[in-house]
Amino acid sequence: RVGAGGPPLSWAAPPPPVAELPPPPVPAAPTTPAPATTTTTVDRRAGAIEAFEAWVDAVRSGDMDAAWEVLGSASRLALGDREHFAFLADGLRYRWASWGRIEHVAYDLETADDGSEVLVASGVARGDGPLVDERYARIPVTVEEERFFVDVLAGYERPEHPVPPDSGRGRRIVYSNSQQRVWLVEADGIVTATYPVSGRRGVPNPGTYQVYSKSEKAWAGHDGITMAYMVRFARGKNLPIGFHAIPRDARGRPLQSEDALGEYRSAGCVRQADEDARLLYHWAEVGTTVVVLP
Repeated sequence: RVGAGGPPLSWAAPPPPVAELPPPPVPAAPTTPAPATTTTTVDRRAGAIEAFEAWVDAVRSGDMDAAWEVLGSASRLALGDREHFAFLADGLRYRWASWGRIEHVAYDLETADDGSEVLVASGVARGDGPLVDERYARIPVTVEEERFFVDVLAGYERPEHPVPPDSGRGRRIVYSNSQQRVWLVEADGIVTATYPVSGRRGVPNPGTYQVYSKSEKAWAGHDGITMAYMVRFARGKNLPIGFHAIPRDARGRPLQSEDALGEYRSAGCVRQADEDARLLYHWAEVGTTVVVLP
């Protein structure tokens, strides 16, 4: 076809169709490890509960070997040895055995700021009457060799002068004649005080006694000697035997120095520093048990 007044127009062939390329693959979103599943959390919680309940059962029954096996390594290190741990049986029973009678116990496993785990236990203890005692405890737990342990004694500090073994139970005064030392022990095994004293070798005989009288001031019966804070618990051939402050002569002078306490200096009674004598006098009621050891 010829255009009017111009060059002829020509039609170019259409270009071949362009093949469509597939879209580039979209990179997969980076994956991160999934948080611990509910099952894992439940398993850890169950393991901690199992360790705690085994601890309570062992302490409650007095099986200290079994209780030792449930303790974490930090607690064992703090205690030092099984013998000392066994000595703590009364106090541990007083503290933990009641959890065997708790009703509606609820548990939760928490992670502390330092990454350690703590089993939180709460429940209700019912007595004989209508009173209800709500109980709550935080129990440190550890995992060692894929097993849970309780670490309730990890911060324990072993005393320099522990109460001697075989010294009775419950709230009591313990007097070791050979060590010339006294301990005031609470019902839960906690030592309120321990200090050196001065008595007489082998007096009184080893055994269990009871406080039967007290007086703030007593007289020796000769030379104007007086003793403050007398607590009588045994009887000698002629006179009572008791705990009291260092005797003073008629002029008020002490018959020995407090620095000499820990040595045999008495005719039969147990001499104490003034402050210690005052403490024992107010701490011990008539009827308080006194255990005398060789």
